[in-house]
Amino acid sequence: MNRLFPRGVSLIEAVVAVGVMAFGMLAVVGLQVTLRTNGDLSKQRAEAVRIAQQSIEEWRAFVAIEATPIVVDYQELISDGAAVNVPGINATYARTRTITVSPGGSPPMKTLAVAVNWVDRNGATQSVLLNSVIAGVAPDLAGSLAVPTDGVTGLKPLGRSRAIPLLAKDLGSVSGFMPPQPVGGGVTWVFDNVSGLITGVCNLPGRTTPTLVAADVAACSANTLAQLLRGYVRFASVMAVPNATQAETPTGLPLDLNISLSLTSVPVHPQPPICFDDAEAVALAAVPGASVSYYCAVFSNLVGTWSGRSRVVPLGWNIGAAAGEYTVCRYTPPAPDDLAGGKNKDHPLDYTQPGSVAFSSLSGQNFLVTSAAHLCPAEAVAVGDFVNSNTLLHQNGTAIYNN
Repeated sequence: MNRLFPRGVSLIEAVVAVGVMAFGMLAVVGLQVTLRTNGDLSKQRAEAVRIAQQSIEEWRAFVAIEATPIVVDYQELISDGAAVNVPGINATYARTRTITVSPGGSPPMKTLAVAVNWVDRNGATQSVLLNSVIAGVAPDLAGSLAVPTDGVTGLKPLGRSRAIPLLAKDLGSVSGFMPPQPVGGGVTWVFDNVSGLITGVCNLPGRTTPTLVAADVAACSANTLAQLLRGYVRFASVMAVPNATQAETPTGLPLDLNISLSLTSVPVHPQPPICFDDAEAVALAAVPGASVSYYCAVFSNLVGTWSGRSRVVPLGWNIGAAAGEYTVCRYTPPAPDDLAGGKNKDHPLDYTQPGSVAFSSLSGQNFLVTSAAHLCPAEAVAVGDFVNSNTLLHQNGTAIYNN
């Protein structure tokens, strides 16, 4: 009997050990299940955040303020009628975008809330909510007051040169753009997508930029070479002296005008520059704070540099010092910009050939029209302020600032 007793104890010990090990294995398995569930949920939440962020950026990248075919415009930013299913890697997400319009205000504001919901592996509903505010500022204007960099050929917005207007229709290696012109006009510019230069001028009456196709410009895409000069004319309120804030976000009524560009370059250019603007339509709409966009084609000379003056030509109003007349200012850095060696990109009173970059275009050459009773608003350089709303006198009808 004494010999059998230890054998029985060993068996009991073995059974107990197996039981303890089984409980331990169950705990490990439970831990692994919990880790897998939490990891899976973290992955789903990260993907939901990505979907929400992508939805916000898609709407923040609107191309135009007014309703514009084909492209995403500010007017299209409205609440979703129903949730949209977005397939994910390990779940299906329901995305809902809700827009709340802030009443009044200049510029207008829309608050965007993006909710992304999904069902996890346990059958529980999970959600992520991101909020953002989208200002109703024309994309070209958003950074147009800041002084642009020297012309480069690197591909930028929409995979094209930054010199090409955003509304230009991508047609492959080139883009087509019909500048603002009277009804029935067919002038079409063809841009090289890499250099941003105008390489063709076509006459396509009855067409619009969104309806252009590659076949339309095939025969006229290499019949010229021109550089683009473009910008905006903005209008300050005549009720009070414009300060830096009014210069940055003007609230005045737009006026009808033309833009003229006279050249003094040597060698001479093959033909005079041609300018287009949308002033007539903008002035007719009479929306406070609206801006006029203009585009000038400078047909390149042999060296690709140019000099001259751009001017605002009033239609139905006057530039001068008398009551009821106006002054034209130009957005430019606070430092004097008319000295020898100045850069054309800084929008000087006179463009110079030494200040130009050969075979490059200029954007952000903006004007501000204000009452003749007011001085051009100035803004000192401030750390962290990346918007240049400083202006200098450009036209007042006297001396060298004539109209």
